[in-house]
Amino acid sequence: MAGASAAQLPPLPTEAFTLGNGLRVRLIPLPHLQSATASFFVRVGSRYENATTNGLSHFLEHMLYRGTETHPAAHELNLAIERLGGTLDAATHVDFTSYDLTLPPETIEEGIGMLAEVLRQPLLTDLRTEKQIIREEILEDLNEQGEQIDIDNVSRRLLYAEHPLGFSIPGPLPNLDRFESADLKTHHEAHYTARNAVLCVAGAFDGEPVRAALEAGFEGMPSGAPVLGARPIANRHEERFAYVHDQGSQTDVRISFHTPGVKSPEAPALLLLSRVLDDGLSTRVHQTICEERGLAYEAFAGNDSLEDCGVFDFGASVEHQKAPHLVRTVMELIDDLAEEAPTEEELTKAKRRYLWDLRTVRDDPEDTSHFVGTSALFELPETLQTITAQVAAVSAPDIQDMVRTYLRPDRAHLTLVGVLDDPALDELRRAVKG
Repeated sequence: MAGASAAQLPPLPTEAFTLGNGLRVRLIPLPHLQSATASFFVRVGSRYENATTNGLSHFLEHMLYRGTETHPAAHELNLAIERLGGTLDAATHVDFTSYDLTLPPETIEEGIGMLAEVLRQPLLTDLRTEKQIIREEILEDLNEQGEQIDIDNVSRRLLYAEHPLGFSIPGPLPNLDRFESADLKTHHEAHYTARNAVLCVAGAFDGEPVRAALEAGFEGMPSGAPVLGARPIANRHEERFAYVHDQGSQTDVRISFHTPGVKSPEAPALLLLSRVLDDGLSTRVHQTICEERGLAYEAFAGNDSLEDCGVFDFGASVEHQKAPHLVRTVMELIDDLAEEAPTEEELTKAKRRYLWDLRTVRDDPEDTSHFVGTSALFELPETLQTITAQVAAVSAPDIQDMVRTYLRPDRAHLTLVGVLDDPALDELRRAVKG
């Protein structure tokens, strides 16, 4: 890697061990920081649901905030955490859910006990208020007719049809209305177990007291078993076009392609392909779509990778009449890379910028814990040096091969949410058909 190498990345000082119940733990002391983060990663999300339970993982994440045996009210629980100097953040993803508690070093041991309490002892009662909150969240993605208008949700449904990977994370309103405390408890017991999770602490902390706090807080978590999500399958239907009419000033456009996941040997080349196309204002997507043709204020390209599958997306929001022009432009960008590999200058810049990003992981304890913790959860390399070496080995022809293999016109899925007349829709349908 010209101008950058793995030697410039000092290894993360990670201590790895497993509690008696099977919970994998990673401790990463970073004494140069002024805070510490305790993070919990668990295999639970929309991928592990079915049509009846879709949205339950997200609802459960919200309900863990609403009280525990020791702090039975949401306000009381949040006040106790904030008195320690921190805030508990959580996010439900397709294939995992994360909880992060960042605190001053002097309160991290007590914070670990609070995190254990939230994860192990939720009351899961008084659902009414949280249902009202999530209802508002779901309504943000629906139009007045109740149709899904979030472009990401619509595109994933096109790509995966009725497979759980095509579900929205909050799920549909009828499911939310139907969920009861018993549903939450069943889901919690199945997923929030030691062998289905990883616990990570990164930042400024004293190792022995933190280890003791982890053991005291989490040794009592049930062992359980790893939970496997539904196996990925590409859309078996011939339909590769979706349009939802939604009145507004712009049309949202996604052009998407199935790709392998992060465990594939092709993952490093796909990562660099996304950076060649879109990593800064000088790269191809912004320069062509925004600067040269003025089609959009901003546009993007990137690979959304899970452990065993992924989606490469191009996207932008444009004036309605510009949507066909945008699609043609994206196809031209793809054709250019299929016919001629990226230049060595492009490849070198992409690698160097990626290395810079990896170097900054140790600047933030939450970034560090997420890098190490999610890698451990999905059994990926946990060292920066391994990933850097994999990326360094990618050549320009490797990237060209990814374009030719996965970004082919006959594999394109086109999703539009906005206002388009019949001639434009006919043109766009023809474009997807090649």
